[in-house]
Amino acid sequence: MTSYANLPAPSPEQGLNRYLQEIRRFPMLEPEEEYMLAKRWVEDQDTGAAHKLVTSHLRLAAKIAMGYRGYGLPQAEVISEANVGLMQAVKRFDPEKGFRLATYAMWWIRAS
Repeated sequence: MTSYANLPAPSPEQGLNRYLQEIRRFPMLEPEEEYMLAKRWVEDQDTGAAHKLVTSHLRLAAKIAMGYRGYGLPQAEVISEANVGLMQAVKRFDPEKGFRLATYAMWWIRAS
């Protein structure tokens, strides 16, 4: 689906704050653009569209992951798992149902 090499990943060397700054550079999508990208992914398996969908929602994954502070897990690991959930959400998202990806992705992010 997406190339993991092109996605920023939290690491001990970089520090969590650096990762959070890095993901801010990806713009949020307008509903119409999100719909068109999701449609391209579903119909054509366009990995570029999937990549843009994932990167535009990395802040959502990080925000949800931050809600799990205090559970004794390394925050970078929780964010990484949230990103995996986000990728699963993009993979299974059906834009024709009329919902935004963020609404659908919340459940996959929390489940991971």
